[in-house]
Amino acid sequence: QSVLPLWKELDYFKEYAARLRSFRGDDAAAEAATLSEALYTVSMGTNDFLVNYYAVARGQAAEYSTAAAYGDYLLGVAEAFVRELHALGARKVDLNGLPPMGCLPLERATGGACTEEYNAVAERFNAGLQDMIARLNGELGGGARIVYGDVYGAVAAVLADPAAYGVENVKAGCCGVTGVFEMGYMCGAGARSPLTCTDASKFAFWDAIHPTERLHRVIADAKMNTTLHVFL
Repeated sequence: QSVLPLWKELDYFKEYAARLRSFRGDDAAAEAATLSEALYTVSMGTNDFLVNYYAVARGQAAEYSTAAAYGDYLLGVAEAFVRELHALGARKVDLNGLPPMGCLPLERATGGACTEEYNAVAERFNAGLQDMIARLNGELGGGARIVYGDVYGAVAAVLADPAAYGVENVKAGCCGVTGVFEMGYMCGAGARSPLTCTDASKFAFWDAIHPTERLHRVIADAKMNTTLHVFL
């Protein structure tokens, strides 16, 4: 398993804080400053919906009757995670929303069009995330500031006008024979297909789910210009 669960990430963060404390010695102020001045970027939800909910009928879908109910569960998980980070000393948090996940190549595999149901789920989740962020900013003390990372808008802009961003293909990934099924280890080192594209910068997606460097740069630039600049 290559994806770390949130509880394990918190364990690693606690371990880091302990090592920092040991390194700093009795300088508690310096330790606190290191933790409070760092930027914590949190991204979750896409794999939870597409893999854990929609792809596995006996998984989370069996426990939550609707995607909205599952989304509310994930919002609770996200809130608990941010509160725990805050308790451990984090003060600057970038909490990212979902992309238009119905437009990922994996979801276009059958008909070529976006799955608007999935996009609606993402938009509902993002609205709930923004409400939660506003509430946490009013409740958490110690100079905490949480911002919403709008991934959806940046990706949607590229999908709507690819040429404006130097992109030629938004429906398939660069990696693999089809570009709509291949992902993860199938697209790693040593797994390159002879039909993998020669110029990934012309694609919005590297594989069936993950953005290329070009799309990542668009997302990063948009976030810097809308929210992350407040931390500079």
